[in-house]
Amino acid sequence: MTHTLADLPMFRELGQEGLRRLEAVARSRRYPAGQVLCTEGDPADQLIVLLDGRVKAGRVSVDGREVVLAVDAAPVAFDKTTLLVEGTHRATLTAVTPVEVAYLPRVAVLEAIATEPSVAARLMRTLAETVRDLDERLTDAVVLDVSARVAKWLVRHSEDGRVRLHAGQAGLGAEIGATRVSVNRALRSFERRELVEIGDGEVTVKDAEALARIAKTAPADAGGKVRRKYE
Repeated sequence: MTHTLADLPMFRELGQEGLRRLEAVARSRRYPAGQVLCTEGDPADQLIVLLDGRVKAGRVSVDGREVVLAVDAAPVAFDKTTLLVEGTHRATLTAVTPVEVAYLPRVAVLEAIATEPSVAARLMRTLAETVRDLDERLTDAVVLDVSARVAKWLVRHSEDGRVRLHAGQAGLGAEIGATRVSVNRALRSFERRELVEIGDGEVTVKDAEALARIAKTAPADAGGKVRRKYE
């Protein structure tokens, strides 16, 4: 499904005139799967808005490994904070599926923020949600073991019982701070217990309630302190 700028949360309450101004300066492009939309460290002088498809955000670690930060589906805008402070792209964005993207000049977005209170309010809410989600992910990486993190990820991403692994098990692991091997071990354990069924590029959730119970577990040692696992 192809979205429009009006479907983006930060522009949802923007009036028709404001939307027309943004659409007039937007540059739309379609790309195949595998296309790099921007590279980590490039100047963020445009707001990249995903209107259709899915995009993977990743960074390269010091030892050369790709770390997948997220796989996002349209509609979503990337690197809003760096756009506000004239920064650089904080991740490399790669199309996971064929995509349609709109590029909005930084000056046009800043004008909309300055002149439209609804845009500023929505942007603040979006940024707050991003910080909250990041905080939750960091907390999960410390207090939950890999099985609990995988279970939580599956419950969160389940759509009609199906969860697409757009970046594979390695991508899932990168998102939750675990290795592909440990993710596979958790999934196989769930499958043996008939909680999930592992398919080609997807996982079918068969018992969401059981996964939700697993997701709430936080292993601790005898002294009551959180036991941290390194995978």
